[in-house]
Amino acid sequence: MSKIQELIKDNNTILVFDVDGVLAKMEYGEYNHFDLDDDNWTKLIETGECFYPDDQAIPSMLEYMKTKDMNNIYVCSKSYSEKEDNMKKRFAISAYGILEDHIYFVKDNLKKVEVLYKIKELRPDIDDKHIAMVDDTVDVLNSVKEHSNFATIHISSFM
Repeated sequence: MSKIQELIKDNNTILVFDVDGVLAKMEYGEYNHFDLDDDNWTKLIETGECFYPDDQAIPSMLEYMKTKDMNNIYVCSKSYSEKEDNMKKRFAISAYGILEDHIYFVKDNLKKVEVLYKIKELRPDIDDKHIAMVDDTVDVLNSVKEHSNFATIHISSFM
């Protein structure tokens, strides 16, 4: 078993999940993935439609979360507005049971490493390698790897 798989299975590992493409499916078209750029995404969010209904939760991730201590599960997602924050927060709590004070938002994906350091301050007893960012964006994972000793896990490791 790989060290990453050991982290995933270890109930003492703190896992920090992205939302889009990690906890929420990116299926917004009839036969396609969702592919708006950041500006058009922001405009669409502001229309008020809810892009995070509970059925966007990924079934295998729902099953996985049932086995975890939710005190060790966090969310860190890029968001452009309070409206988007609220949609994602409602989704994470309702679909996955993530604790509200375990949900963080950043305006820039590369700021996610700063959130990991905040979590480390809250949980100084946890070794850095047992705090892991789970994301589908390689740039995010590379930034965490380059600027910390925290673990990085691509979402594909859960498949």
